Amino acid sequence: MAGEDTRKREFKAQLVKAARMYAMCQKAEVAEPLDVTALAVAAFEDMPLKQAIVLVRSNEQNVKDLAWAFRNSKSAQEFEQRVKQIQNLPNSGQRKSG
Repeated sequence: MAGEDTRKREFKAQLVKAARMYAMCQKAEVAEPLDVTALAVAAFEDMPLKQAIVLVRSNEQNVKDLAWAFRNSKSAQEFEQRVKQIQNLPNSGQRKSG
């Protein structure tokens, strides 16, 4: 059970890092922000590129939602509030993308 909790925490941390990179890529108007995000995840998480691409692409909406939270927050507390807003949205049809 402790191993599973650790994996969940690591996965969440990877998603947050990916979202931060995605938000930075969007701000810089990078042509393919998801691809650059996957490259960054691979590099900084010491992960094979194929695995990083699968992580980012299979969690694309989560990455975009968290990136929205980063872009619309000025503090850690505000970021946490935005994440709670995302969690309370009914379905992806009403999610904020970008």
